[in-house]
Amino acid sequence: MTDYDVIVVGAGPGGSTAARELAARSARVLLVDRKTFPRDKPCGGGLLISATQDLPFSLAPVTERVVSSFRVTYRRGAAFHHRFDRPLALMTQRAQLDAFLAEQAVAAGTTFDDGRAVESVESEPDTATVRFKGGDTVTASAIVAADGANGIVRRALGLTKLRSAVAFEANSPGVPDAWTDAVGLDLGSVPGGYGWVFPKGDHLNLGVGGWPSVSPSLRGELDAYTTSQQLDPATLHDHRGYHLPLRDAGSPAYVGRVAFVGDAAGLVDPLSGEGIGNAIRSGGIAAQEVSRLLAGDVSDLLGYQLALERRIDPELQAARQLQALFHQQPWPYVQMLHRSGRFWRAFCHIIRGDQTYAGFKSRLGPLSRLLDLAAARADRGMMRKSGWGASDLESSSDRARPALD
Repeated sequence: MTDYDVIVVGAGPGGSTAARELAARSARVLLVDRKTFPRDKPCGGGLLISATQDLPFSLAPVTERVVSSFRVTYRRGAAFHHRFDRPLALMTQRAQLDAFLAEQAVAAGTTFDDGRAVESVESEPDTATVRFKGGDTVTASAIVAADGANGIVRRALGLTKLRSAVAFEANSPGVPDAWTDAVGLDLGSVPGGYGWVFPKGDHLNLGVGGWPSVSPSLRGELDAYTTSQQLDPATLHDHRGYHLPLRDAGSPAYVGRVAFVGDAAGLVDPLSGEGIGNAIRSGGIAAQEVSRLLAGDVSDLLGYQLALERRIDPELQAARQLQALFHQQPWPYVQMLHRSGRFWRAFCHIIRGDQTYAGFKSRLGPLSRLLDLAAARADRGMMRKSGWGASDLESSSDRARPALD
């Protein structure tokens, strides 16, 4: 007999969502995290409104700002400011957000053990086993791995490292009036990414991110962007770097009775760099497929892989195409965002979840084929410049490490 029906490793948004939905279906769920909660996590903490659509409760208790406008610069130059008539994003902090989501999982019946580190994982035909540091072992019918791109579960089951982008962030004290309900985007300065300003309750979170090849320059880019916003880089504190794991189409999202969600599956949006939304979505999908496994309808989690390929992969593919096109020649797209009300509204509808990347492409009709061809060419150029390379994707994450220490 198993100790639990499901063990969820990692209590971020994906893990807590999976745990909550499984417990709500009467499964016996153990949710574990190696850190003691509340714990901080490197992340900008911006939550697009589209991500909240998959939650059955409000995030108001952990929301510090509601954003409805963007202040955009091109290569740290003059800014233009657009406002939308509805909220676009929520500003939160991961320490509070993740603790709140874990609390919802516990309220649904999950057992939560924080400060409990996993040492090894095994997936057998009929069970899955987790060995914790200290020697105790727990068995279950399935595991949901939500412990990040470089988590122990991927390593224990022999999966290769995920391709990743890189980001570097810090905090600035105070919130100037210009940032009370706006986020900042700087486009065109950092190859493969952008700079951001996210307003929180009593401080600004500033960051820059891009391809692995730009990793050594990220600290300098952050200081330059901070200066361009009339802020003093000397006041920045809590500098942190991190990876943004990216999924390649067809890469495994399960092994036997183990499903990988969120960053552990590489579900970060390659265009926006946002990962919380897909973590929540994949956690919900994993709960559905694990429930089928527990009911005896299936013998493994292949259905989870197929569901990701049907529901999330098309969005990731379209986002990657748009990313490649944008970073090939960013200036025309920045001008479209500045001067075209139609393009700005489409951007906002995608952020809000009213429209999808794939839906945006389909509206182009026959022109979508031309977009595919142009994006394929741009993507080849992106792979040459990015630092990933076509034959060494596994090692590209390691090349980014010096700027992240």
